[in-house]
Amino acid sequence: MPKIDSYRKRIKKYKNKVIEQTIVKDIFGKSRELMGSAKEIQKYIRKLPENERKRITSHIENTRYRYKTIERLFIKKEKRKAVDNLFFSFDELPIFGKEYWFMKFTSDTGSKTQLLFMFGRSAGDMEINGKYLENKKLSHDKYHGYVVSWAYDDKQNNIINDLSTIKISKNSIYVNNKSVSACFSGSFPKYNLNISKNDKSICSLKITEPKNQALNFEINENYKAFFGYELVNLYFDFEGTLFKKEFHGKCYVQKVVLVGPFLPWKWGRIVFKNGSILTGFIPNLEILGLKYQINLNSYYYDSVSKKTYHYTNVRIYAFPSPDGCIRWIITGNNANKNNLYICMKSYSHETFTFKKWSNFTYIEYLVDVIDFSLALDGKNISLKDVGGGIGMVEDTGGYVF
Repeated sequence: MPKIDSYRKRIKKYKNKVIEQTIVKDIFGKSRELMGSAKEIQKYIRKLPENERKRITSHIENTRYRYKTIERLFIKKEKRKAVDNLFFSFDELPIFGKEYWFMKFTSDTGSKTQLLFMFGRSAGDMEINGKYLENKKLSHDKYHGYVVSWAYDDKQNNIINDLSTIKISKNSIYVNNKSVSACFSGSFPKYNLNISKNDKSICSLKITEPKNQALNFEINENYKAFFGYELVNLYFDFEGTLFKKEFHGKCYVQKVVLVGPFLPWKWGRIVFKNGSILTGFIPNLEILGLKYQINLNSYYYDSVSKKTYHYTNVRIYAFPSPDGCIRWIITGNNANKNNLYICMKSYSHETFTFKKWSNFTYIEYLVDVIDFSLALDGKNISLKDVGGGIGMVEDTGGYVF
């Protein structure tokens, strides 16, 4: 089922071919056709005197090292192809299977403007926000789905929260219903997102790969027995318009294929004005109404040093306030004693419910950073140093299959 294996096989085949041909030509000065197969070459080497064997073996290792650069370039090229293969395709979902696209756009100008756009489908029928989503294939490239989009621009704007159709062509995804039309299109590393409602433009965004960022995209998969996932994440820049106003900053664009239940988690991504980014993912285990945090990890990308720092022993706390907002506090440290502390206050949120044999609640909180402290390689970084920040915290509960 996973598509990612295809480019790994191509890499292995390419790598073996390049190294083998290069060793033959570089060491013996002859073509493979003249020297015979790789096994014959190995037999020839074994018959040589020990000193000659060592010289050839050393030469082989040097040749392998020189061609590692070519191999890395090829791997990167194949990974880029795999990004589009995952984005612009439907998976053959088994029971408990789900696939969804998630896009989050955060302003880097110091304003609180953010845009979220999500859509997807399930292998089985499901109730989402009180509406019944039927798992139905309309054609070879079109399915029933569900779409949600909302934004904050001085106030909360609910754009769409309804059933839809999802259609995929070679380099485009079309999400439509009676009032909203959306299209995500392009090829790595340039994409476009256009959303309109009742024939009026909501957003028109150009999404591009950053030039000075260490990690721009990632592809992961993990399948065990009948459960697992594969996903692609893009950490890109964007520019364009939202509600006919200039809008640019950092975006997070994701495609996930999940085979298994939704389990509770907390996830957050904060974009600071200087380009630094803090992310954290904390899965929860709920037993008899009690929540246990497991696998506590957070990552901080420093835009100044272009380095990413990993934090473990992360804790997240939520403090509701009388005004209806929630203050989120995250603490953590790492092996180098680089302590992390951040306090955020929510200024807008949206709640989603899923029902399929059980109940699952998913809440998106848009947050503003009100305090930040980080010890980084002996240097203390404050909120003033990063210029403030905004982002989102996800909070979930329950289970759904």
